[in-house]
Amino acid sequence: MKKPTGVETMGDTGTGHGLASALRRTILGLLLGAGLCSAAHAESALSPKWDELTSADFVKALKQSGGLCLLPMGSIEKNGPAEPMGTNLYVARILALEAVKQDYAVVFPEYYVAGTLDVSNLQGAIAYSPHLQHEMLEETVSEMGRNGCKKILIINGHSGNNGLLADYINSVMYTPHDYVVYYVQGGPPRMSPPTPESAKLPAAMQPSKPDADGHGGEERTAIIMAYRPELAHPERAHDEPIVPEGALHLPLPGGQGGVQTGISRFKEAPTGYLGDPSGAIAARGKALVDYTVARIVTAIKAVKADQESASLQKKFFDERAHPGQ
Repeated sequence: MKKPTGVETMGDTGTGHGLASALRRTILGLLLGAGLCSAAHAESALSPKWDELTSADFVKALKQSGGLCLLPMGSIEKNGPAEPMGTNLYVARILALEAVKQDYAVVFPEYYVAGTLDVSNLQGAIAYSPHLQHEMLEETVSEMGRNGCKKILIINGHSGNNGLLADYINSVMYTPHDYVVYYVQGGPPRMSPPTPESAKLPAAMQPSKPDADGHGGEERTAIIMAYRPELAHPERAHDEPIVPEGALHLPLPGGQGGVQTGISRFKEAPTGYLGDPSGAIAARGKALVDYTVARIVTAIKAVKADQESASLQKKFFDERAHPGQ
């Protein structure tokens, strides 16, 4: 007679069969429960991207964000031979979207109505008239406010927007509104030419050589390599002559209070290319993003905690409408 195996013996007893069935039911229950939890999590997890939310989810997103919405501003312009023309746009959004992983906020879609007139002689630049730049920003922020964004944080990823933003932040005090606008510089630190401050930054953030960073240079190429590698071409870095940042300038006294003119950029970066991205690596791009995201997250937390600006703004508009009363 065949000697029964342990499994057969367990099955013959009835008790073993019951234990096996119970075990199968337990495993099935655990798997089903895990699936339901995953589905529930997927359903409850809200995208931070305004354009990906349904209208109903947008209401939930505003509640989750405390009414905070981010407007990353970039540009479309020539950025040397190694970077796509949307580099500033990509970088601003990468930084915003990485930041909201740590502290949730709603992120407005791609915004590229930028201050690029000084480089509009270079092919590919999208350059709108000054009045349209201002009107688009004003109307966009107004629409964000109309849709329930009580705090709007502009994250600027393009230095050419600085003048536009300085003027806009002042102009928002012209018309009463029930939202508060903030802005922060959202670009990674540029370390060419080197300074005592940049030398103190972590080694992973340092350029491969002192003159590598610049407009179209290593720092942003490294970020594109880290997050959109298919768009980066560091091997093309020497397809055009490289010019170190600050090597060219008009013979006018500069610095604080110095002489300024609109044509200076044409002299400083005649081809829109400064620096040398040939040594760019993705690891540096990741380090630069981590450093800059920490600064943006600090700004997000500060804006969320700010309870004074809204009341001060209301007081200002009341006094402006009835000065001296």
